[in-house]
Amino acid sequence: MTNEGIRVGPSLSASRLIVVPGLIAVAVTALRAFGEVHHWPEPIVNSAVCGKAILGVAWLVPIFGIYFAVRLFHAGSQPKFLARAVILAISSLLLKLGGTFVMERPGLGYVTRVSLNLDVTAIALGLQAVAWPDLFKALLIYGYTSRVPIAVVGFLAMRGHWGTHYDALDPGFPQIGFWPTYIRVNLIPNIFFMEAYTVIVGGLVGVFALAAMRKLKAFPFSRTVDGHG
Repeated sequence: MTNEGIRVGPSLSASRLIVVPGLIAVAVTALRAFGEVHHWPEPIVNSAVCGKAILGVAWLVPIFGIYFAVRLFHAGSQPKFLARAVILAISSLLLKLGGTFVMERPGLGYVTRVSLNLDVTAIALGLQAVAWPDLFKALLIYGYTSRVPIAVVGFLAMRGHWGTHYDALDPGFPQIGFWPTYIRVNLIPNIFFMEAYTVIVGGLVGVFALAAMRKLKAFPFSRTVDGHG
């Protein structure tokens, strides 16, 4: 097994592992943008700020977390110590939730909140990298494959005033100009914080999927079927 280019043996490469999930995520983003521009009904799409909808890449994260875990497991990749991976994955999620709590603190300035959240989230990502390196790399690449297009769509939506959730702003959002607004509302969240969500949540679900697969593999199905168990 080698980690170079997320290659596990001769049969699994980064392109084969990521390409289909990446294309699905891009298709979902394109379809949602089209639907919001053409006023499709909720909950298929949602044009509100951070609007939750059926068409959304966030829902794909746990699905592809399991998908990557299954593919990697069958290619021979798994953490050396499963219990440690589970503990690290859970700790990573708790840190991510802590960073989100900091971002919602009204008494702190924006720069302070973002800086603290960046630090906490970076530590959380580090824990995921240790928990299962191959899964971490797969989710990291998939995360950018799915999130960079959203940042691009957000740029176009804000420039063109599409009236979608990609360019929606909270009431009372300060008038700070296009570029500061875009960086604050679209670029940083998609390139870092939602990328971290992809890696952390996908990693947690993937580790639990691994635990289930190892449990199933250890179960003596053949003896039960043959009547000897």
